[in-house]
Amino acid sequence: MKKTSKKSITVQQLIDQFDFQIIYKGNTRNKIEIPSLNRTGIELASKVVFNKILTTVLWSGNENKFLASLKSEKEIMERFKFVLDLCPPAIIITRHFTYTNLLLKVAKKYKTTILRSDLTSSELYLTVAQWINVQLAKYTMVHGTLVSVFGVGVLIQGESGVGKSEIAMELIKKGHLFVADDAVDIANIGGEIYGKSNAISSSFIEVRGIGIVNVAKMFGVEKIENSATVDMIIEMKKVDNLERQEFERVGKQINYKNVMGIKVPLYTLPVTPGRKMSDLVESAVTDFKLKEDGYFSACEYLDNYKKVIK
Repeated sequence: MKKTSKKSITVQQLIDQFDFQIIYKGNTRNKIEIPSLNRTGIELASKVVFNKILTTVLWSGNENKFLASLKSEKEIMERFKFVLDLCPPAIIITRHFTYTNLLLKVAKKYKTTILRSDLTSSELYLTVAQWINVQLAKYTMVHGTLVSVFGVGVLIQGESGVGKSEIAMELIKKGHLFVADDAVDIANIGGEIYGKSNAISSSFIEVRGIGIVNVAKMFGVEKIENSATVDMIIEMKKVDNLERQEFERVGKQINYKNVMGIKVPLYTLPVTPGRKMSDLVESAVTDFKLKEDGYFSACEYLDNYKKVIK
């Protein structure tokens, strides 16, 4: 595994991604370097923890209540100045924040962009904060092919030449979504493994005998997913390299693979001539979804077997 370099995003990239109302457009080249959103409760109370705020500030109803408790507009503006002295890249306010005009007077002096959203603070954490987390996460490169099958992120792995890319092509033709091929960037974000393609191989897949194929051009951009959670791993293994008993025969329990400290469900499928592997991948995903819902086919089979032999 190879670690990629630390990343940052600009305020302009944030604006381009979401439907914000721009209250004041300051320096949109400001860099956002820390994931999530910062409520700056301590800073509004005129206390310094760090000498610079490196993430986007979010002010909503709770901050509004605190500001309403202050004695005058002058004191409120002093608190704004205290926060803006710490150079936050941008500030997002919600409809519950009512001190927009006072904030605007201060923000213009600092050239700090002010954005307004109709979403609640909880919704902003689920959308904006999550997007920032994905962009700024520390990614590690792994070899494999990442596809979304029935809404489940599947990382297909196996030795070179086992047919990972060919299986992905079959799945795309069946209507499933392509995320990344060969070099997949993964990160642990909030206890889940996210995967995406790197900048070079985005939308491209290598098929032996054909070469590099542009999935978007061949099948349409609607077949491309920018990123996906790695919900399960399917490891392809050539059967002539293994003893038969190494493969799961009953499926009574779930096997796992440790990925960046997270246990990810693992299926190992034997690759032999004549098997349509894309069908087996779909079957494995369906089995995984059933097990997630608490249904194990093997347990029902064994129960029936015990009833019969009695």
